[in-house]
Amino acid sequence: MFASTILVGQAGSAPCSNKGSTLSVTAAALRPADVLLAITRPRAGEMVTEVMPSQSVTVTVDYWGPRLVAADQAHNVDEYHLVFFLDTDDAAYVGSLTPAPRCTARMLHSASPSATFDHVMRGSHTVSVMLVGSNDVSVNPPVAASITFVATDTGS
Repeated sequence: MFASTILVGQAGSAPCSNKGSTLSVTAAALRPADVLLAITRPRAGEMVTEVMPSQSVTVTVDYWGPRLVAADQAHNVDEYHLVFFLDTDDAAYVGSLTPAPRCTARMLHSASPSATFDHVMRGSHTVSVMLVGSNDVSVNPPVAASITFVATDTGS
């Protein structure tokens, strides 16, 4: 069984809630004009050396678009944030009206263009990221990126 913890430089740990925004909108926010999203680190196919002892991997994206806002601070459905996925199929969420869940160690909702996944085991991994509205639903049409990388031991 795979267990992971996600850190984003936030102090303390608040109780997890699967609800980000207080908005009850079930429609997807429209894709912003001229938005760009690409995963820049790790690079596709890259061999990533784990940082011991935490074995963490930081995922960084190049994002161009409207300002990112934490869902719990959003007032409108078209205030956007990113959802990072580690080894989780994002097909159920990209381009659908299904909100990306919270409270799972393999998905991170963030208003930051980077996220750190801890306790990443050696081997092949897939990282995906998508742009969502404050209701955690993929924008329409979708904006998403995905890459595969390999985590190796330090000194390998």
